[in-house]
Formats: sequence, structure tokens, C-alpha cells
Amino acid sequence: MKYFLGLDIGGTKTACALADEQRILGRSSSGSSKVLRVGEAEASIHLREALDEVAAKTGVSLANVTASCIGTSGATIPRVTNWLREQMAAQVGGSLTLVGDEVITLDAAFPGAAGVIVIAGTGSNVIGRNHSGWMTRAGGWGPALADEGSGSLLGQQALRNIFTAINAGEEPPLLHRVLDHLGLKTKEDIVSTANVLGFPFASLMPVITQAAREGDDIAQATLRHGGEELAGVVLHVIGRLAKSEPGIENGLKVACTGSIAEHVHEVTDAMQQTLLAKYPGLKFVPGTVDSVEGALYHARKSVEA
Repeated sequence: MKYFLGLDIGGTKTACALADEQRILGRSSSGSSKVLRVGEAEASIHLREALDEVAAKTGVSLANVTASCIGTSGATIPRVTNWLREQMAAQVGGSLTLVGDEVITLDAAFPGAAGVIVIAGTGSNVIGRNHSGWMTRAGGWGPALADEGSGSLLGQQALRNIFTAINAGEEPPLLHRVLDHLGLKTKEDIVSTANVLGFPFASLMPVITQAAREGDDIAQATLRHGGEELAGVVLHVIGRLAKSEPGIENGLKVACTGSIAEHVHEVTDAMQQTLLAKYPGLKFVPGTVDSVEGALYHARKSVEA
């Protein structure tokens, strides 16, 4: 029997799955193994934790793995690729394929086929592929530059909208929700806290989402606008696909993944409404995509090639 290993290494966690030719036998997760974010020592610990856990759950020795695939950002950076190949060679048998995290996400939704994947989590990114395999992307420039529809930008925009209301002489209810969430007392406390470099704006998403669902105007407008902005990025990708392959937009499938896509339907609903106004023939895949499935697809494909 052949065994395959798929890993999705992100900025906050490492997701891992061990499978045979047909099905997933076991899963594991640990902290980030992204060496450029957490450093080699911590990344090594997390990678070993994920590998040890999946081996223990399945009872399969990783020495018997036929092929592995890792999806991660920085998959073309020598420091990343060399480190990963060294770590995997010491712990896992078989061949190793390294690809970008956007590639495994796209293939988790549409294995080798045409489609558009919208990644909306702490950050955001959009990737599309036509029927001939040509790929195009937009977004993914990080929270300082873009990341429309992401948790980082939505959290930041909600705070901006709160202080716009304060400038107009209002005291918006969302201000007090955020203060309670952060354990702060005054708006001046937010100013000093949120202006610190690296403040995790995405951590505000639970309180913003809850407020929106309870009728808060600022929260609702923030989420709706974020979805519309995210749709603008998706439109760039679809437009280029349509130019490369006229007519592809009719019946083109769009799938989503990431924490915002999974938990904040207000954003994805606004995105879908905006997209359908331009391209009414689009088809939206329900639910969210499991990126590890795409890594397993590439691991299995590497043996078939």
C-alpha cells in the first residue's frame, strides 16, 4: 500500500494529513512551522509535533510514506525550501513536492481544473485558473498594503469607523464592545494600544461579527464594505480569465477558504452579491475548502507522473 502525506504550513498553524490512495487515515495540527515567521528552532518543534501526532494516530511509520507535498508561502525561497527538505528527509520517507499555499488551496477546490479560490482569513488572496491550466492571481500583498476582506483589514477598518463617528461627536456602541473585548477603559487606551506596531486587528473579528448580527450599524457597514472590496479583487482575476478564455465566466466555479470565509458570512454574502451583479453565470461552491486535500492531491499526482 502507498501512503501520502500532505501539509499546509501557515503563519499560525501547521495542518497535516496522512492518506492512502483513496482516503485520509488521520490528521494532526500544531503551531506554525513557517521558518521565516517563527525561526528554525520553533518551526522544527512544531513540524515534528505535527508529524509525530499523525504517525501516532494512524499507526503508520512515516518511513513508509511514498510521497509528500507541502504547501506554504515562500515556496521559492531557498532558505525555506532547503530547510523543509532537510527536515522532511530526516523524518519522512519518499519524495517531497513543495508548492505555494495558494496552489494547494486551488487544487483542494478544483483538482487540476478551472476555477477561482478566494482566500479570506487573517489575510486575503485570490487565485484563478482556466481550462488550459493558466493561472492568475490578485491580492495577497499583506495588511499594510491591501488584504481586502481579511480579518486584519476588517478589524482595522472597524476601529477607523468607530473613530470617524467619535470625530462627529458620537459615542458608538461598538466602541464599548471593543473596550470590553480588549480589557480597556477609555478610547485613549485604544489609541495607544492599536497604534503599536503589530497590533492584531484580526483579533477584533469575533466582537465585530457579533455586533453586526445584533444590529450594530458600524459593524454591519464594515463587514459589507469588506465583502465588496474583496469582490473587487476577485473581479480582477475573473476578468483576466475571461480575457484568456472568452466565455469561461459562464459557469465558472468560485470557492472560498479561510476563517473569514468560514465564520463571517456577511463578508462572503456581500462579495457574492457584487460578483453576481457583474457575472450572473458564476457558480459558488458551498462550504469552505480544506487546503490539505490539495497537498494530498499533489503528493499522489507526483507518483502518477
